[in-house]
Amino acid sequence: MCSSVGNMSNIAKISVEKHESKEQFLYDLDKTKTLCELVRDICKEAGIPESRVYGLKLIQTKENPFVNTYISEKTYKDIQHSDCLKIAFSIEYLLNMRILPHINEDQSNIEKAIAVDDLLKLSVDPVFIDEIVKNESYKKFIDVYIKGQSKDNELLALLITICHLFQKGCIKDTSQNILKKTISIVKNPGNTIEHIKYALSILHKILVLREMVFIPWKEEIIRGVPITELTPYIWSENSKSVQYGILLLINTIIRLCKGDKKLQLIKEMNLRQNRDNIYKYVILPGNLDRNTEHELYVLQTYLLSLYKEALNSEVSLDDSNLVTREEFELCEEDVRRLTVLMDFDETDNYPNRSISTENLLMYKYNLDERLSLASILSDKSQSLSRKSSTLSMRKTSETIIDDYKINYLTLEALRHYKKNHYKIFYQSQIEERIYEPGIFVTSERVIKMLAKLLHINVDPPDSKSVSYQPIIFNCSLKNALHFGIIRPNNVVMHALEKQVKMVLEKRPIDFKELTEEMTEVNFDVVMKQWQKEKDDELKNAPKNAPVHPRTEKDFLVQNEENLYNNRINCLKRGGNFPKKTQGTFFAQLSKNERELHIYDVKNPKTNDMNMQQKNNYIRYNSCSYRKELCTMSSLAFSIIINHSENQVNFIAKDEKTACYWTDAFHLLTGNNSRSDYYKRELDDLVEMDVMLQILELQNVRIPKHAPPIPPPPLEVKPPVPPKSEILIRNLKRRTNCP
Repeated sequence: MCSSVGNMSNIAKISVEKHESKEQFLYDLDKTKTLCELVRDICKEAGIPESRVYGLKLIQTKENPFVNTYISEKTYKDIQHSDCLKIAFSIEYLLNMRILPHINEDQSNIEKAIAVDDLLKLSVDPVFIDEIVKNESYKKFIDVYIKGQSKDNELLALLITICHLFQKGCIKDTSQNILKKTISIVKNPGNTIEHIKYALSILHKILVLREMVFIPWKEEIIRGVPITELTPYIWSENSKSVQYGILLLINTIIRLCKGDKKLQLIKEMNLRQNRDNIYKYVILPGNLDRNTEHELYVLQTYLLSLYKEALNSEVSLDDSNLVTREEFELCEEDVRRLTVLMDFDETDNYPNRSISTENLLMYKYNLDERLSLASILSDKSQSLSRKSSTLSMRKTSETIIDDYKINYLTLEALRHYKKNHYKIFYQSQIEERIYEPGIFVTSERVIKMLAKLLHINVDPPDSKSVSYQPIIFNCSLKNALHFGIIRPNNVVMHALEKQVKMVLEKRPIDFKELTEEMTEVNFDVVMKQWQKEKDDELKNAPKNAPVHPRTEKDFLVQNEENLYNNRINCLKRGGNFPKKTQGTFFAQLSKNERELHIYDVKNPKTNDMNMQQKNNYIRYNSCSYRKELCTMSSLAFSIIINHSENQVNFIAKDEKTACYWTDAFHLLTGNNSRSDYYKRELDDLVEMDVMLQILELQNVRIPKHAPPIPPPPLEVKPPVPPKSEILIRNLKRRTNCP
């Protein structure tokens, strides 16, 4: 018996398509045979006498729509039932008889055209790549690629073949100078999009090779392929694969560079034109795949790293000429005035006297002076940011913070905030004076929170993140950095961080959309999201808990027993059911759970009953007349009595009652069928028990009794305020009292 089972596992019933024909036949493929024996046997079945020039390909089917590769000695044992094979010329025959003899010919002819076509079809086949590496014929393809004047399909076939050779790590030396030819293809705008795509892929694969022999090639790529010659390919709106290849190559070059060279490359990518092209041609069209989104995130992280030094540098208010205290503080007289906010009129700085969000967004100011999260720091700012010191704040009646440190990025943000929204800025400052600890402390916390969310200090970038922000690349922004100053207690800062994170997850395309999203994602929305995440965490806690496999099994058995008792007790309590003709009967399970008592109910109001019959129940069955008497088929069920054709028909008052009774009959008769009510209740009970167990293991105290009800509040009438003397005099005048 074991031998026959083993033989069956080595047999795959497949369909075989004949050579150069759509005709198919069924074949029992025996995996104990060698591949040569299988090819010979299949060719014999197909009526092909000469099998030495043939091989087998796994062709596309509905189950395997993307498969069209040759079968090798390593892969033929993976063939499954219902796979479809095709008899085709073998790789050896195509390579030695049709490709290699003609691929090096200078003049185009029929033989060369066939060779190019065969190579183009085989270049993506891993079995073909293994074969040309095995017999070292790949070197001839590289020679043709380097020395020849290949064009169109011939060049494409060679590029794809060499790309896959690098991908599988088959090229181990630099004796054949593939690099020079590949760089020339990238620099030649006359090449097709497909040529550029695979040339970029080859350059990237060279850069990520770990062998020391490729270091000179890597240096040559960095020197010989400037970013200015790569970025124009970003305009290729019709080829997202080329855009992805450009971003991947640029990010890889930046990652490999160090020091000033790396900073120079990042600054080049941070130029307005480059960011604007990425925004316009890559981001705005949308429908990006995950790989492209990741490369946008990586590039964004490099751009924002320009602010790393400013974020980690501190400025001194007392020892530096960069800032004066009066630049951000109000005078004491303005602080005391109740109408101080009305005196700050922003309308003079805007072309329109009506201040609104639209006007603020449309307002144009000098772009060289604006501060953008995606703009490069000026040379002045770079030099100033290197001066690290402490910001000392004098103690006044309004502030309790002394020697507080502020970074240069916060300082620039405050300047931007005051310059473009100074009315709101001074309102924030006054509120901070009231609530403390002050606008500098709050601004510092907000800036550091934003830097954390945008990964300004993350090096290297996260290898899996796709959280790029379109607004970083949008050069048309008029206000790229704007935050409100609020009370910086832990709860509010936590809510603000969650709010910003939720907005950034939506990837607002410009500042206007960012503002709208920040308005919509208010505190109530944040609270609802927190509650949802808390509920999801609690729901998934049993699955993630280390004690889950053991406790769930124990609680499952325990709760199945509880549900059994629940269902049986339901039958023991009994219930009234309508008869098929007229009247009502009462059914009840006996205490010994062996008999079903059925009573005829004379008067349903008084529940006056007579014993009608006492039966041993055998099995439960569906009701044959349910469609006639029931509005819902799920309410009707019946049981067959004493191995006879007699049956008792039930129509429950609701679906829950029907499910409880049928569950009970199934449990008593040993039937494994259960209702949806039973399954839901069992899952809920087990889940609650597991959660309680987890809470106990986490030392969470669970009260056993409900808290006492507090006494009702005392109805105390508020004291009557004393009447003023003026009011008393007026009353006396009206009543003519002395």
